[in-house]
Order: sequence, then C-alpha cells, then structure tokens
Amino acid sequence: MSALIYKQRFFHPNHPNTAVSNYVHIGYIATRPGAVRHPNKNHGLFGKLKPGTLQAFDSWQEVARIARQISREGKNMYRSVISFQTATALELGLTDFNDWQQYVEQHIATLAAQNQIKIENLCWAAAFHNEHDHPHLHIVFWDKSQTITKNFTHPEIPNRIRKQLIKDTFAYKIKQFCALRDEAKSGITELTDRLVDEFEDYLKRLNPKAFRTFQHRFEHEDEDFLIRFPKHHLIESSSTKHLANRLFELRRFLPPTGRLAYQLLPQETKIHLDELVQELLNDNRYLAQLVEDYVQAKLELARLYTSDPDRLEKQRGNYQAEAEKRIANRILSTLRTMIKMEMESATAIRQADRQHALAEQLLLELLNMMENLAMRIRLDVDDKLNVMGGELSKQAKKEWLLRHKDRGMER
Repeated sequence: MSALIYKQRFFHPNHPNTAVSNYVHIGYIATRPGAVRHPNKNHGLFGKLKPGTLQAFDSWQEVARIARQISREGKNMYRSVISFQTATALELGLTDFNDWQQYVEQHIATLAAQNQIKIENLCWAAAFHNEHDHPHLHIVFWDKSQTITKNFTHPEIPNRIRKQLIKDTFAYKIKQFCALRDEAKSGITELTDRLVDEFEDYLKRLNPKAFRTFQHRFEHEDEDFLIRFPKHHLIESSSTKHLANRLFELRRFLPPTGRLAYQLLPQETKIHLDELVQELLNDNRYLAQLVEDYVQAKLELARLYTSDPDRLEKQRGNYQAEAEKRIANRILSTLRTMIKMEMESATAIRQADRQHALAEQLLLELLNMMENLAMRIRLDVDDKLNVMGGELSKQAKKEWLLRHKDRGMER
C-alpha cells in the first residue's frame, strides 16, 4: 500500500492511433466532469511548454495539438497520475486548485529527472480532478529535444518516482513516525527506502478499509481507466431514486409494443419526455456542463463556415435541441429495457430494484455519451482547420463550401 499513488505510462508513437489518443487524453483530463476549471474558461489545464512561470493555457487544444504533433514525430508523451486520500491531501495543505498547481510545479522535476529529461527540455501540462474520495492530478509530459523513440519504460522508474515523491512530500511526517518508533536520529538529512516502506505500513494500519478502497481505485488500474471509470461520484442517490420514479411514470404513456423513437411519439408523450430531459439537466450540473461543451464544440465547427452572429445564435438553439433529443432517445432506450423487463418478471420488488439500477446506468451513460460526442466534434474541428489551412477568410470559406457542397460538409 502507499501513502501516495503514482502511475505512469505511454503509448508507442509508432502506433497509428497514438497521436489521436494523446490529443483526446488531454481533452478528457482538461474538461471531464470533476476537473477543476479556470475561472471563465471551459477547461482546467495548466503547465509549462517552456521554462518560466506557470501558465493557465488559453485553451486545452493548444496543448493537445502539440501532443498530437510530437507523437507523429516519434516523441514519447508520458501520461501520469499523482493521488492522495482526501484526508491526507488536507493534512498536506492541498485544499484548493492553487495548492495543487503549486504542488505539481514543486515536484515536476522529480518526474523529469527519473525519466532522464533535462529540465530545460521538459514540457508538461496537468489538470486537477477534485473527486471527493481521491483528489488527484493528471500530468502529461515530454522531452521536446527527444530524437530516439523509446519502446519501454522499466517499472522501476515510476516506483522510484513514487518513493521520491513520498520522501519529499512526507519528510516531516516520516520523521515524526521515526520518533514514535524511537528510531529518530539527530540531524536526519536523508530518508531511506526502508523508512518509506515502514511509514506506508504504519499509515495502512491506521485505516485499513480506507486504504484498501484507495488502493483498488488506483493501483490496479491505469490512468486511462481512471478517466473512463464510471462516474458514480457525480450521481447522488436521491437523484437516481427520483429518476427511477420518473421513468416509471413516463412508462405509462408508452405503448407496450412497437418502435420507440422520439419523432414517432405522440405529442403528449413528447411533452412528458421533454420535461424529464429538462429535469435531468437542472438536477445534474455535470450533465448540463457536458451538454454546453457539446454545443460550444458544434459552434466552433459552425464558425468555420459562417461568421453571421444571427445565424450562429440560431445554430446554438439547434445544437441545444439536438443534444436534448440525443438524451431523450437514450431515455427511450432505457424505457424499452424496462418494458422488456416487466414482461420477463412479475416480482414487483425485484423490478423496483432493477429500475433503480437502470436509472443509475442511464445517468452514467448520458454523461459518457455527451463527453465523447463533444470530444469527437472538437477533434473534427481541428482536423478541418488543418485541412483548410487554419482560420479562413469569408471569401475562402465561401469558396471551400461551394467546392464541398455536394459532399454534405456544411452542418
């Protein structure tokens, strides 16, 4: 067990999906639900692409584009995670976004040194996820001067980073622990790996249940899984129960057989379904946030083709309605499952339990669906900008549209 979790990996640059995967990874860590965002920005990415002061990037895409390009050049982009238990983070004084930014700035040199990256060649970006039971940092970093692609990182490297981070982060607490064990030596200046191991065992015994949960969440999964991890912490039990009841109410307005699709519903049923969608958006701020991210991504795509503010405002309404319709159809998919479930089981109690589980699953899938849709659209924007040579003049936009009209490129 560990007082601190550190995980590190990379995808081989020669793999055909690595460049896109690295781009998407940065987008996820910067914008996903749970990521702390900068004031007045739609992301929480910060870091340094050159020596100097810590930077809050104007957009996460500027970093993602660089990561995509360095991957194509054969350079390795490392993905890492640093995490503490909530109580431990509070004891360390990591109470807000600024504290976590300062922490990674103070310790990023350890990650660079153990990966044999000179500090003047280090580029890195990080995002803080303030999840209630395991606040953590996602960090991506690379060597801008790298000329030889690496195929393998020895497992001992992240282990050495973890131990050095513990020594630097918990030095005072380890010395206190040594004093309790009557092993304190006058003028201790260096902490050994043996003391780190004993200190970790000591912490584990203080609260074994909490440590087991923490360990399972981080030590048995890689950092990519942590991003895809079901977002149960974003859903309150009371909300799930209310949704289950509302689904059951809506079920009464649906036919027992036949296709369930939004456009085929009777008007009265559409009204009830639309009301439920609005309730979901009002009740779950993370879902509302992801819908707004989706709308903004679609608007970025639309701006490639028009700068007319009236048209863009109209498009905003269309994109919001489009997102809500996607949510509505996903609700109908769950209702279809409920109808099938009713025909298969006559046990009311069992049905109620399963309906609650279906409601929870629906909320999780809605979060994942909108998150993935927004990311795919932003990637599409960057691809089109690249093909079209960056921001176009109005005339160039018009000419490009005329050339691609028959291919249905305008949205």
